[in-house]
Amino acid sequence: MAQIAISSFVLCIALYLIARHEAEISLPVILMITVGVSVISILLSLAIGPFASLVALFILAYAIRRFCYISWPKAWAVTGVYAVTNIALAVGTVMLRR
Repeated sequence: MAQIAISSFVLCIALYLIARHEAEISLPVILMITVGVSVISILLSLAIGPFASLVALFILAYAIRRFCYISWPKAWAVTGVYAVTNIALAVGTVMLRR
């Protein structure tokens, strides 16, 4: 639950930094995108395993483009920032548990 909240916050910041004049940055929309992509990623990981992350990134880029009204290059840039920060968050969580 905390990771979804942090991911939503990261997505808001990435949208603001990359497409502040073009994107619609509204917290309910960002939360719905983050929760939707997280649930789809979990369900896909049960079906296709390690490829679920790649499919989830494509779904995230499409959702950002569709619901935040930005262009494809900016959607991919936001998706890249989101992916890198989620990887750093996962690694940091594992390091803290040691």
